[in-house]
Amino acid sequence: MGYSLLNYLSLITIGISGLSLLAGLFFIKKGKREVHKFFMINASIFASVFVLLYVLKSILYPPQPYTGPYRGLFLFILWTHTILAIVNFPLAVITIRYAFKNMFEKHRKIAPITAFVWLYVAVTGWLIYFFMQWLNKNA
Repeated sequence: MGYSLLNYLSLITIGISGLSLLAGLFFIKKGKREVHKFFMINASIFASVFVLLYVLKSILYPPQPYTGPYRGLFLFILWTHTILAIVNFPLAVITIRYAFKNMFEKHRKIAPITAFVWLYVAVTGWLIYFFMQWLNKNA
């Protein structure tokens, strides 16, 4: 697989994951538990595929340094994205586990935090791509 293909597949999978997450949030607010469950499982699957693609891309094509403008902003986005992506994995696993074990009181407490972190990671992932592809002098 080429670098560009892996990039586009990564963008598509994390985009679908984020949109599925938003749909899941919408449907739970409407009281549609089964539709919510479908979209949240879908979000989880696409996030997992994204991680696999990201690891594959990182192995095949080592990251390039960012040398474009707004370096401070880029680094802030990159570091908060990275830290929260690491935090998001156990949060998502715990949140999903609570749901599948019918521990809905605990699920309802942690789910909003997980959703916020997950959406932040998805959006900042797209921003990092924008910085690296369109603003980076090495692109």
